[in-house]
Amino acid sequence: MRHLQTGHLLLFRILRDECLFLNSRQIQRILTRAKRAANKELAWLVSAGYLQRRYRLETVSHFQVPLYYLGKLGWEMVGNAAEGYRAYQKEIAQRSERQTDHLLAVYDVFLKFILESEVKQIIGGEDRLWQESLGFGNLPDGWIQSNGGEVFIEVDLGTERPGVVAKKFANYIKFKESGNYGLMFPGCGFKVLFITTTEVRIESLERLAMTDDIWFATMDEFVRERLDHQHWFAVNGFYALPVAAKKEV
Repeated sequence: MRHLQTGHLLLFRILRDECLFLNSRQIQRILTRAKRAANKELAWLVSAGYLQRRYRLETVSHFQVPLYYLGKLGWEMVGNAAEGYRAYQKEIAQRSERQTDHLLAVYDVFLKFILESEVKQIIGGEDRLWQESLGFGNLPDGWIQSNGGEVFIEVDLGTERPGVVAKKFANYIKFKESGNYGLMFPGCGFKVLFITTTEVRIESLERLAMTDDIWFATMDEFVRERLDHQHWFAVNGFYALPVAAKKEV
């Protein structure tokens, strides 16, 4: 008889707290398994009712690929009320395909922090806090507080026009300089991590930043290198996040 392990419980908590759904590659990172072994575990978790899956058309390959979310058993195992499961399932079923690529990219960033640092808090981009924040004007993809400090997350798939990005940068600068950020997050550091597609894209946007508080990196390098790697480019040079290694449990 198969039993749940620590990695499975971590997966359930991430799906409860931070990510609506995940793809098999992302779950492989959480379970720290080779691809074949992870797929076997996913098949078991689905058949046992811990996970459910929906399918989406993958943008590049045009194949139907699964996205995994909490099954009814997994939903209740992490402390959710049984009567709330139908609304949760409906929210996932109604999620627009157009949003999925960007959302999965944001989840790649969240997972990097969760798995390689001590995360204290993640506030996602859909949190009502941002809509209620007077004097901000941005809806960030996330805000993360970890043992490396506090950062806003912006994931760019190369689709936004430079003027839109420039306005976003200006809103961040104004939010800090007005003192509204300090009122919302007293005692917290301020930094924006702008993660995009290519170095060419970075070169075209970095001149719009006009501040050393906005750091740039490509998604490929961000995912590939350690979280504390010195690959963040800003106005005055290259930087590394001051993140201590995650403690082994």
